[in-house]
Amino acid sequence: MYIIRYVKESDKAFWFNADMNIDEFTFDNKLRNNMAYIFEDRHLKIGILRYSLFSDHIPFCNLLCISEKYRHKGCGRALIQYWEQDMKARGYSLAMASSYIDDEIHSFYRKMGYREVGGILIPDAHNDNKMEIIMVKQL
Repeated sequence: MYIIRYVKESDKAFWFNADMNIDEFTFDNKLRNNMAYIFEDRHLKIGILRYSLFSDHIPFCNLLCISEKYRHKGCGRALIQYWEQDMKARGYSLAMASSYIDDEIHSFYRKMGYREVGGILIPDAHNDNKMEIIMVKQL
């Protein structure tokens, strides 16, 4: 039996182990504003999702991460659907996400109903200069 909930202060160690691209200030902001979620299965933390607001009014999924052992079992789908429902309940009508082109998460978002609307190439040693694809979905 799984649960999805907003991140809490007690999740910090798990979060920082899973999310290498967040700092203390950002974590505290996500915590305070309920902009991050934890996915648990029988009290075992197995996934995270965090988002921001693109142009201050479009929810943008910045990170979706499921522990490798739990991938391809519907956990990511459940977490995205939960987030989308929460965003719709908050009055948003559109959601955004992004991924590197031809990445596994790219095809996942497509299966979830997201469509490509553009891309950007940001020179960065961490991504081998791959194209970042921007995707949207009507909620």
